[in-house]
Amino acid sequence: MKSKLLIYITACFLVLLPATLVPQKSYAQEEKVVSTKKQNKKNRDTKGNAEEKKSQMKDVSKELSKKHMKIQSKETKKRMKQTKKKSKRLKANKKEPFFKRWFRKK
Repeated sequence: MKSKLLIYITACFLVLLPATLVPQKSYAQEEKVVSTKKQNKKNRDTKGNAEEKKSQMKDVSKELSKKHMKIQSKETKKRMKQTKKKSKRLKANKKEPFFKRWFRKK
């Protein structure tokens, strides 16, 4: 009884193991050959679309910022303007003017 079971298991290993190890050809993995002309055309199209999207996004953001500024009160607008100016100066790595540093409230 044990010998039949042993023979059956070894037969399964001899038949099934090589079948699972052999790589199966998968049609989903094949690449289609596309000419360079078509690739270049596709790249140009996508590049143009990306530039258009960027310009549209800039327009939308400008409109939103204008709308946001209209909502604010006069004092808030002034504070926002000063903060924007200060941040631009800090990004450009420039100091405050000397007279502001000298006559600052301490």
